[in-house]
Formats: sequence, structure tokens, C-alpha cells
Amino acid sequence: MKPIDRVYAALYHEEPDKVPDPRDFAGLGSVIKREIIKQGPGFKIWRSPFGSIHLDYVNPSTGVSSGVFQHGWVDPENFVWWFNIAPAVRWPEDLERIEQPTLDYEDLKKAKKQAEEMHKKGYFVILSHHTAFDTGWRFLRGLKQWLTDIVRDPAFARKVVEFGIKPQMEIANAYIEEAHVDAVYVYGDQGTPEGPFISPRAYREIIYPWDRRLAEAYHKRGAFYFIHSHGYIMPLLEDMIRAGFDAVNPISPLCRMNLAEVKEKYGDKITLYTDLSVEMPPEGKIDTSRYTRILYGSDIKEKVEALTYTVRTAAPGGGFIFNRIARGHTEDQRLYMKAWERLRRYPVST
Repeated sequence: MKPIDRVYAALYHEEPDKVPDPRDFAGLGSVIKREIIKQGPGFKIWRSPFGSIHLDYVNPSTGVSSGVFQHGWVDPENFVWWFNIAPAVRWPEDLERIEQPTLDYEDLKKAKKQAEEMHKKGYFVILSHHTAFDTGWRFLRGLKQWLTDIVRDPAFARKVVEFGIKPQMEIANAYIEEAHVDAVYVYGDQGTPEGPFISPRAYREIIYPWDRRLAEAYHKRGAFYFIHSHGYIMPLLEDMIRAGFDAVNPISPLCRMNLAEVKEKYGDKITLYTDLSVEMPPEGKIDTSRYTRILYGSDIKEKVEALTYTVRTAAPGGGFIFNRIARGHTEDQRLYMKAWERLRRYPVST
């Protein structure tokens, strides 16, 4: 099968020749760009398309050396790896003076050509932007203020969501129509391992309407709708599926997400685009130091055991894309990829 056919089969909950992985995809990047103001070892200062200024100085996905895995992903008190130096919206009236990002026709022209070339090579082509929830804090208000807005002033929060997400949707619509991308991948973490940032009620009242609107817009134009979100999002997942998401990533044990539970409850409703997983203990608390060692350590036996568990749990019946393949050319990485090529072939032995 071609890579694109393999991904389509997984999204239609069919069993392709083998489980898709990142090598089956090609990306066009984000619909909006950010301007790098200054960067150096371990930090980056940048301006968003809405005008807010940010500092990146620790990325919790970089591994154990970042020291942020105390609570399974990131210590809630240290949630500052994307620090908002100057939010774009300090006062409600700021929404009236800020210019929204608009479609760049030159970028669209380049993207159309890139997509054509990628499709000729057989790739599944994706485009990306931030989620409705993520845009509110990351580009406009800052996390703490955004969470306060949602609780204290939901009417204003709805205005912030619309202001931030509508231009991204409109630009993405143009890319789908002109470049014929296969999916729009929205990203933005919805919580920590302790639970979602907002209540299911707040999600349904403020975020869900736009998640649903995005799904309808992209599906109407023939594109699938993916989401990347860390955090324990089980309390939101049923509503997210109802909103129209076609695939969810990463379903990570570091966020207390139990792959077996998600597969059993929702495996026929949404495609699982997963990281490497392990069997969760009955109490639902994972040994994060052990899992981090499996991800970033050198014990190939542990890695292959986790890989075997992940495939045998998520692959049966289709609806599974694997996110974490080995990069590089060490002996351990070669052994891991050899195991992956063996395990990913359908029919999967259970």
C-alpha cells in the first residue's frame, strides 16, 4: 500500500498492510507563522501573529534532563516552559484594536506546490494550527488569566476563542481547497496528568462549539481533523469525539492515559495516534521514572516490550497510528526498528 492509503485505512478503522507511522506523513507546517526575535542555547523569544511576546526555555518533551517529570509530565507549579512575557490582550477592549492574521497568498502558492509533490510521492499531507482552547491562552491571554476568564467571564472567553480561532480556520479552509491537504492537525495541551485544565461543562459551553465548527468546515472540504493534547483528558474525550475529531494523539502513560481503556471505550469511534505505551497499574498511577527510562533510556528489551504491548493493544481492528519510531543509526535504534517492522504488519498476532 502507498503511505497515504495506509493512513486512510487506519482512519476508516480498517486494517491496512501495516500500522502507519510518521514516515507515512508529510507536513506543510502551521497556517500562521511566528517571528523569532532572539534565541540562544536553551531559550527562544518570539512574537505571535497576534502580537504577544513569549519565551520558550524548557521543553518537557526533551527528556529526563529537563527535570519536569515529577507529576508524570510537568509540575503544575512550573508550567512556565512557554512563558507569556507580554500578552496580546490585557484588557477586553484590546480585541478591538489587534489585527488578526490573514492568508498569505505567496505561502499558499508554495504550499500548493509542496502538497502536489508530496502527494506524487504517496504521502498523507497534513496542515496544522492551534486548538480553540490553546489559542486563547497561548496567543492572547496567558494561561492563568485564560483559566480565570473561563470561570469568571465565560462570555468574554467565548469572544477570545472566536477572535483567535476564526482566522486560523479561514486560512486552513483555503489551504484545504487549494492544496488539497488530507488532514488538519490542531495542537494544544488540554491538561496535566491530574486532569483537564477546565471542567467538562466549561469545555462543552466554551470550547466544544468551535471544535465542532472546525470539524464541520474541514470535513466539508474533504479533510480529516486530528488533535494533539497531553494531559489526562478522559473526562473530555467523549465530547471531543462528538465534536468530530478523527484522531487523537498522544495517549501517553505520562499523562495517566490508559491505552487499553481508550481502545476499549472509544477505539471504534476515533483513531488512536499513540506514543509508546505500557500496561497501566490497577490504581492508574504509573511509575513515571520507569516510563521515562523506557522512552529515553538505552534498555532495548524494555522498549521492545512496550512496543509489543502498544501494537497488540491498539492495532486490532484498525484505527491505530503509531507516533514514536526510532531516529538515528545506533545499534539499539536499529534493533528497535527491526522489531517495529515485524510487529506493525497485519494481521497482528495477539
